[in-house]
Amino acid sequence: MKFFNLSATSKALLTAGVLSLAVSGCSGDDGKNGEDGKPGPVGSPIGEVSQVNADITSASVSEDGFLTVNFNLSDANGAAVFGLQQDGIGAVSFGRVGSEDEVGTTDLEGSPRDVWLSYFNKDKGEGYYTGSSYFQGKNCEDCLTDNGDGSYTLVLNKEIDTLEKYSYSADATTGIYLGVKSANDAGSTLVNNTFYYWQPSSDTEQDKPKAVIANETCQSCHRPGQDGSLAMHGGKHVTLESCTFCHADYNSYMKDVKDEDGNVTGSVEFDGSIKAMAHDIHSHAYYNGVYPQSASNCQTCHQADENVAMADAWKADLDTATCMSCHNSPYAVPSWHWDSDKGQIAEGKENCVSCHNDPNGGQRGAESGHYLKNDNAQAAETKVTFNSMTYNEATETIVANMTVTNGDNTITLAQIDPSPYKYGGFTSAIVFNGVVNDDFLVNYQKVGYNLFSAGADGSIDVTIKDVSLMQDGDDSHDFFLVEDVMQTEDVKVALSSQIHVCFDGKGTVEDCDFDGTTVSNSGPYANSDTAYFEVDGTAVTTSPRVQHAEMAACQQCHTTAIKHRFSNDMDGCASCHNGTRDKKGTGSSNLAYIAHSKHYVYDSSGDLFFKKTECQACHGEDGFSLSKIKADAAPVAFGTTDAQRYAKGTNEQLVVSPQTAACVSCHQAPYGLNDATASHIQAMGGILVQEGAELTTLGVPASTYETLNVQETCSTCHKDDSILEAHSNWGSSH
Repeated sequence: MKFFNLSATSKALLTAGVLSLAVSGCSGDDGKNGEDGKPGPVGSPIGEVSQVNADITSASVSEDGFLTVNFNLSDANGAAVFGLQQDGIGAVSFGRVGSEDEVGTTDLEGSPRDVWLSYFNKDKGEGYYTGSSYFQGKNCEDCLTDNGDGSYTLVLNKEIDTLEKYSYSADATTGIYLGVKSANDAGSTLVNNTFYYWQPSSDTEQDKPKAVIANETCQSCHRPGQDGSLAMHGGKHVTLESCTFCHADYNSYMKDVKDEDGNVTGSVEFDGSIKAMAHDIHSHAYYNGVYPQSASNCQTCHQADENVAMADAWKADLDTATCMSCHNSPYAVPSWHWDSDKGQIAEGKENCVSCHNDPNGGQRGAESGHYLKNDNAQAAETKVTFNSMTYNEATETIVANMTVTNGDNTITLAQIDPSPYKYGGFTSAIVFNGVVNDDFLVNYQKVGYNLFSAGADGSIDVTIKDVSLMQDGDDSHDFFLVEDVMQTEDVKVALSSQIHVCFDGKGTVEDCDFDGTTVSNSGPYANSDTAYFEVDGTAVTTSPRVQHAEMAACQQCHTTAIKHRFSNDMDGCASCHNGTRDKKGTGSSNLAYIAHSKHYVYDSSGDLFFKKTECQACHGEDGFSLSKIKADAAPVAFGTTDAQRYAKGTNEQLVVSPQTAACVSCHQAPYGLNDATASHIQAMGGILVQEGAELTTLGVPASTYETLNVQETCSTCHKDDSILEAHSNWGSSH
């Protein structure tokens, strides 16, 4: 039995409570229980949650033009969130679907487009106006009612103002954008953008109108919560959809032009529509090296999507402003379209779509100009397929057979670029290698056009001979390490391509115009997947390599524009940038090192856009995991013993054990690697550096490595969660 000690004060309070109860029981009361008190709220106060999600349930517009919005607020688990304050309403904008004719921007008479018309316009002077005068909770004292159960009612004190450009319509599809921005007790910012579409006259919900691009498409590069995320105007507008409510098609104003010293030197008309801003930003970002894709590759953003009603709207050829958001300089239009004296589009050429409206009898329009009749776009339509691989052990020779196609058409040998490559070899080539122990066996081997010959049914044969066949003075053929690859136990032969096809300048394949040195009509790299074969020629249907990243992750941002080639898989890159390849004797040319070194990206203002420590952006859920590196995986070259280009029999490569190599592909001295860290790595079985060597020269001689019983234990402690945690706040504000 437990006993409790009560203080004198506690005893007094307890006694008083008992006496009070006794007195009330003996009073003249009828003895009935009083009414139940109001139950406490079910859910969490906003200060205690780490995420909020808003859901608009209904809306109405009063006769005098004021909007009422009813919405619920919940946490990540769907439970109610109460306690949102007035200033937590970061933004409310609303408007309706209308016609270009209402704002006078129709370019083709009789063919007006549907456009978004804001009900909160802002006068920018000189006849210019925008849809950007949205409501903010901080500007109202009593607009928000918290019902205490996670539901809220917001009555705006801001009436509809279209600047008399157009009127309110209860019959039109109308939309609301609600942006919530608050903070929890831990100091974290809680942001959510939500949307609601309805027809006020019937009070019925409607599908999202003018769905051109999905938010998720933008966020594949602009990842939420990471550097480069969409977080505009104080970080409260975090989705493409929120931008469209203010940056409507008619948005325009005069903008000052300043010199390097900040002095105003003039002004220009600025198109503030979302399409113009997106095109302009991505065009400049491409040339500044931030955006890793030409802005002319429309389908990087305008992806076909059956869930996006207007995914094909970019093909319509109805809107000059869209064209002009990119084609607005002497570099982006034909010379006869440009007035160099005035620095603008020539008179009579201002209405692009009056001519460029193919296939409606005009010149090349958006789809034709960017894709159907565009040589560069044919990278996605031109494909190299490896049909077979045969190996003659007696002659130490491989013959690979491939077919090159453009759509349904087979490309002939005469239509493949035969020119020499500026760094040696040929512009068009295939890459031959072999895989064992999760890595490629030899340095990259490009088998050039001079070894191509016509095969059966329009296919092409590529003959690969062994270096041992070369006779003294025989420099008429190229020879390769065929036997080094084919005699390795458990080898899988790897073939991929680096082939250019010739075009006529309008997207049609034609014979190459070759003058013996250069080709005047060479097109982009043809699409290639890496093909694998057993030594006996049996096709291997899946990659024998562990996939630490998927090409699809790269193509979210890069699409077809990846340096050196157009490959649909990571193996196509790694076949050259493999563990046997160093950077001319100094440093690593391994794919991990090359890719990691390129992914600290700063925007034009100097802010970090992308950091390589965002592991999951490229590696998915667990591709970065050290446990995925096989225990018998091959070591990785980080240089040579004499810091010169590797030459068999002359010098040795310096190699690092595989788990360690993954870490030091980023963690380089002096900032990311010091003596203490190096000692820790080596104590855990990692092979990192020769005794007494500087950390700027990583690796041990390959012959020494072969004598070691390498047993790395890095992944024992450095598990997935700890790796993500260690990298989460490194190098940026996130």
